[in-house]
Amino acid sequence: MSKQLFYLKQDRDVQRFTLHGVTLADVTEALSVTRPMIICRTDIKGMRQSSRSRFRYIEAHELSSFSSKYLNNQTTFTAIDFPDYNTLETLSDHEIAEILFLSHMERGIKKPFLDSLDNEIAFFNEANDRHSSLYIRDWSTINRFVQNMLQSKLDRDIRNISFVPIPLPVIDELLDLAPQGLIIDFDHTKRSLFNRQIVISFYVAGRYEDMSVLEEDFDAKKESIALKGQLLYRRRTWQIERL
Repeated sequence: MSKQLFYLKQDRDVQRFTLHGVTLADVTEALSVTRPMIICRTDIKGMRQSSRSRFRYIEAHELSSFSSKYLNNQTTFTAIDFPDYNTLETLSDHEIAEILFLSHMERGIKKPFLDSLDNEIAFFNEANDRHSSLYIRDWSTINRFVQNMLQSKLDRDIRNISFVPIPLPVIDELLDLAPQGLIIDFDHTKRSLFNRQIVISFYVAGRYEDMSVLEEDFDAKKESIALKGQLLYRRRTWQIERL
């Protein structure tokens, strides 16, 4: 599936986003994660390991480079943040079992925030473009999270233009559609050389678990995937046009 097709499905009751077009590096940068992360369900070499709990983990300063290199959409893994190394060394047997159980759940449990780790996020990635699930404890941060995510995609996927951040009122309008399964199509961005305007279409698609099916349905212009509007960028100003 195209990495430029961004999919965001919100489930507020369990504080979860189902995602496509997003990596762990994207998430940690957008949320400004400054804590180490346990990495489970993968045997990638080079990670540190707790002598007591045997959990493998990545230090905060390594997250971006390590996850960009190894933890992509072809890797099945779970990432859970925690305060520091001492936390892993003082876990009880019950707490270790609880973390193992959580980490091997494909979608996790409802609100997978553990007292033993005091974790702020839990990220579950399913290989081969199936989906990623991100749980965020502090739901008040989601508009900033989405703003940072989209800024990163704009800077990476649309070349030769310097974008100002999408204003939070526009982000909030997009988030209003996230419970319906929001798609933002960076693949078919329209650019006008005459007035230097950028036009990016967005849709609602419902819930998808297999992103290859979503791609097929989107390419086939399935009626259930409905065009809802466009993001317009001109003269360093963002506007949203609802259809």
